[in-house]
Amino acid sequence: MRSHPTHADIFTAASDICASTITEVESGLADQVESDAAEQIRRQEEERCKAEMERIAAECHEREKRDRLKKIKQDRLDIEAAERELHLRKQSLSNAQKGADAHEYDIDDDDDDNGSVSTPDRQPVCQI
Repeated sequence: MRSHPTHADIFTAASDICASTITEVESGLADQVESDAAEQIRRQEEERCKAEMERIAAECHEREKRDRLKKIKQDRLDIEAAERELHLRKQSLSNAQKGADAHEYDIDDDDDDNGSVSTPDRQPVCQI
């Protein structure tokens, strides 16, 4: 029996170790390629989701902006309508007050002239 390995034994052992290492490295590389591909897909999906969220947020912001502008426009129209209504009421009240004042003067005039009628140039006419 020989206690020392021969060159052939050393070569065989080294070759086996190299082949085993190569197989492990190739397997590791294949796993890494798979992992990288999965990571790439995950990142792409993440980017799509992010872009979709940004699009939805922009649409929401735009819709809110349109709604605010629409509400402002409607408020302005409502205020203008209320102002017109108020103006008409003021004018009606003013006309009513003028009419009441004129009627009041007519009543006072009737009392002062003792049944006489005035001509267009405001000269009293006496009835006989």
